[in-house]
Amino acid sequence: MIRPVCFRYRFAFYAGIVFSLYLLQVGCSRDMAEQPSFQPQEAPRLHSPVGSVPRESREDLISIPSPTPALVDRGAAVFETNCTPCHGKVGLGDGPVGAHLVIPPFNLRSKQTQQKSPQEIYQIVTDGRIVMPSFKGVLSAEQRWEVAYFVKSFGAGPAETSGMGGKR
Repeated sequence: MIRPVCFRYRFAFYAGIVFSLYLLQVGCSRDMAEQPSFQPQEAPRLHSPVGSVPRESREDLISIPSPTPALVDRGAAVFETNCTPCHGKVGLGDGPVGAHLVIPPFNLRSKQTQQKSPQEIYQIVTDGRIVMPSFKGVLSAEQRWEVAYFVKSFGAGPAETSGMGGKR
């Protein structure tokens, strides 16, 4: 026969375990289960604070800016920050990250790239292409034009190799 005192202790012990497990489940954060995911070769996006509207990174310009030397210089700074890791400092597609990509980055000095209009280059920077991510949510429309004009400023010069990465 089971003694009532022993039964009460066992019941209290098991009830305490169940209650503790319940508290652990309620108190745990869902951060581990609901992590942001990214596609291969897609950069993590820096989002605006909760409740705000991203104003500059998704806007469109009413008119296309003219390629001025100041605009091209600003494009060089934006290029260095956002494009150099894959395309390299001079746009040959030989950046430090480019060697680890499945498809090497395009050589931006090639005839194939330099034959494109600034509008086409702007569209590629905005929407992305093949494995290159879209920069629409990261760079403002003005910054994307600055990069497009900076890429056009390379010209198909002596550093030209093939249409894709510097190693091809």
